[in-house]
Amino acid sequence: MLTRLFLILITLFLNVPPNPILAQNIDQLFEQGNAAQNEGNFTEAERIFRQVIKINPNNADAYRYLGIALRNQGKLEEAIAAYNTAIEINPNYAEVYNNLGVALYYQGKLEEAIAAYNTAIEINPNYAEVYSNLGFALSNQGKLEEAIAAYNKAIEINPNYAFAYIGLGIALYNQGKLEEAIAAYNKAIEINPNYAEVYSNLGFALYNQGKLEEAIAAYNTAIEINPNDAFAYNNLGIALSNQGKLEEAIAAYNTAIEINPNDAFAYNNLGVALYNQGKLEEAIAAYNTAIEINPNDAFAYIGLGIALHDQGKLEEAIAAYNKTLSLADKKADRASVHTLAHTTLGYALQQQGKLEEAIAEYEKALKIDPNNTTAQNNLKEALIQLTIKLYPSLTVVDEQKHIPWDEPLIKELRATVRIIALVSPEGYSIASGWVVKRSGDTVWIVTNRHVISDRKTQRLATDIKVQFFSELEDPQRPRYTATIEKFTDQGESLDLAVLKVSGIPSDIQPLTPYTGRLNRNTPVQVIGHPNALEIPWNTSKGDVMNYNPNNSTFPIDAYVSQGNSGGPVINEQKQIIGMMVTIRRREEVAIAYNPNEPAPNLDDIVPATGDAGIAYRIDIVMEKLQSWGILP
Repeated sequence: MLTRLFLILITLFLNVPPNPILAQNIDQLFEQGNAAQNEGNFTEAERIFRQVIKINPNNADAYRYLGIALRNQGKLEEAIAAYNTAIEINPNYAEVYNNLGVALYYQGKLEEAIAAYNTAIEINPNYAEVYSNLGFALSNQGKLEEAIAAYNKAIEINPNYAFAYIGLGIALYNQGKLEEAIAAYNKAIEINPNYAEVYSNLGFALYNQGKLEEAIAAYNTAIEINPNDAFAYNNLGIALSNQGKLEEAIAAYNTAIEINPNDAFAYNNLGVALYNQGKLEEAIAAYNTAIEINPNDAFAYIGLGIALHDQGKLEEAIAAYNKTLSLADKKADRASVHTLAHTTLGYALQQQGKLEEAIAEYEKALKIDPNNTTAQNNLKEALIQLTIKLYPSLTVVDEQKHIPWDEPLIKELRATVRIIALVSPEGYSIASGWVVKRSGDTVWIVTNRHVISDRKTQRLATDIKVQFFSELEDPQRPRYTATIEKFTDQGESLDLAVLKVSGIPSDIQPLTPYTGRLNRNTPVQVIGHPNALEIPWNTSKGDVMNYNPNNSTFPIDAYVSQGNSGGPVINEQKQIIGMMVTIRRREEVAIAYNPNEPAPNLDDIVPATGDAGIAYRIDIVMEKLQSWGILP
């Protein structure tokens, strides 16, 4: 009888309707918990939602919001446990599967995150947020087309979902579709103009288009919205540095460091800017701090090595280069970190006289990047030095006996010089130039500024040698020491330099400049030393592709590569009509540079080889030489 009475009492208790006071208390706790969550007080939110769970252990919402509070504290395992409990209570809770996916994403468990997102989509196929999150996970797997499809689905469901446009922009950027990425970022800004991160992403895309002013404007907007955006300050510094505004760049990096003192990337970039100012000790200190923060920062080790190399501390530099090579390879602006490390290590060994070891390093660099011109140039020089070392009896013979005087272009070939310049701790620049003036046994040679200066620091070469055409092999071909007479500044529209060399054979005479109007489709020949072909004094035929008298340059379709810089472009009458300055893919050539704008940092943006050359008009070059007093 007592047992029966007990069961009846239990049954009656279970059938009692919910206590309105208790429900009211839970509602109030939810309001308090959500308020704490919105204020960023996640520990308080956690406390409140745990209190709700004590009152009602079967409240799926409480477990969901507890999971969110835990995730925002970085307690991912606990958050996942809370989400899974919510799912046990309510297996059709799409929002919880989405939250679970986010937590798994932050753990790097992309497959599990994707599975959670897909379950959320099965439950609610019109859930825009989960499609966007799915896109981020797919994008991080490198599945860019699938990611783009997910973002587009999110946008289809909710055309005003800014995050989906941001994700779409990132995926398009990673596909190299910069214009489409920029359009997506701008759409996100149109929807939500107060989201700082999208301005940073927009700035990065504009930067990679070479639109530095627009990129800087985007970064500054990001900073206006969020003055504590260290990422934006970092990228602002990079853009300013590329404009040559090193003091402003350093200020931006220092602000990034103030915001986040553990930002190894900012310290590394600060080191680069200080190095480019020639402040080697300060640069080394910045690199060392970056390494303290992140001992696996390959960028910092390669920067440290180059700065030590510049100080002449070869053993310490070699140690830094070897440390770089022990870390994972990363892509840098012109070459991978390992390519650069093998190249600089090779040059340090070359300076120590360890030529065989140096050659091995250059070959490793070229195995990674066959088009790396510095490694190509250094290898050529090391092989010449090794040949002379192994065969010391080799002597320079009478060069005049090895000149093919019956060659139709002999005058033009002899007036085109090969320039070997030691420009940086990375090694050599090998390119072209041409004789513009002669007085007695002294000649003046025109080339590009970037041929005889370091592309980053703009410091001029410390050792410049020139060679003239003959059929002698390199170890026997005479070298003449050149001095720098004139050069344009980095910000000038012309990229020019003049060298002076004495003791030159009498047959070498200046080229004859063309004085008429240049026409489209004019047949031309380019003379130079293309790295890609490894053939000095190569001649390549082509035509003038376009001509605009308002531009200082014109494109030609002759085959050229790095090494042709500074070389002459001659017409069928053997008159010089232009001077090579850079190369482009044919599809990139629309019009030449605007002569009223500063010259870009050509060495940063040109490909190693191309099927269209960009040349300065010869009249523009001659005017500059006259203003310098080189020509009357």
